[in-house]
Amino acid sequence: MKSISLPVLIFLLTGATVVFSIKQYRNPYEGMCISVYLVLGCYNFISNKSLLMFAAVQGCLQYDNAPDYNETLEYAATDNFRHVGRTETSKYIRVGMVGLTDGAIRYGNVPYPYEESVIEIYLSGSTDQKSEINRQIRSGTADYINSQIKAQSTPNIMSKTHPLMFRLEVFDNGNVKLTKDGQKKPFLEYMDNYKLQLDYIGFPKWNHEVFYYYDCPLNTDSNSIDDTVLLKCNLA
Repeated sequence: MKSISLPVLIFLLTGATVVFSIKQYRNPYEGMCISVYLVLGCYNFISNKSLLMFAAVQGCLQYDNAPDYNETLEYAATDNFRHVGRTETSKYIRVGMVGLTDGAIRYGNVPYPYEESVIEIYLSGSTDQKSEINRQIRSGTADYINSQIKAQSTPNIMSKTHPLMFRLEVFDNGNVKLTKDGQKKPFLEYMDNYKLQLDYIGFPKWNHEVFYYYDCPLNTDSNSIDDTVLLKCNLA
């Protein structure tokens, strides 16, 4: 039987590309039954829940080596993304997170925002399950000031067994909405009076390991898959 490396298996299942990966962490999907089915070659029924995990991140890029909170953060230009949505008054992208807690995103107007403001979205704090939105200014790698814009209880919004997928939409007037796949009402909304734009984005690490997915297809609703799917595979 031929063996399949984990990165190749992730690519076959999701179409996701692993980037910026120097040291490897255990992928949250490793060891799931669908992986075993693919390696052995078989016909079998896979549950909706298992398929949703893979369908949700299909076509995304994966960022699995986020730097520590106070390390130098690499920002990506959203204008270089394959999947960017625009309206007359807003710009939006679709991103995802897999982890118990501590999902964090920073975005702003410039690629090297020292002495410049960025918005930091911190989801599902590990103690009281409270998410925070902060305006952050850094004068150095470890020297920063956070000014809180909003704090909101978001119990169990993140998970280490399935991805939290959502649209991040930034409006020209400073309004920002985070909306889960398959939902119309945002689970988190705030007003940024500085009106920072979604031009550059980065993903830091706080305490817990988090897998990030970005540059995701915009027309995907991961809640629309049938309850069961007959899967045929023969890679051996």
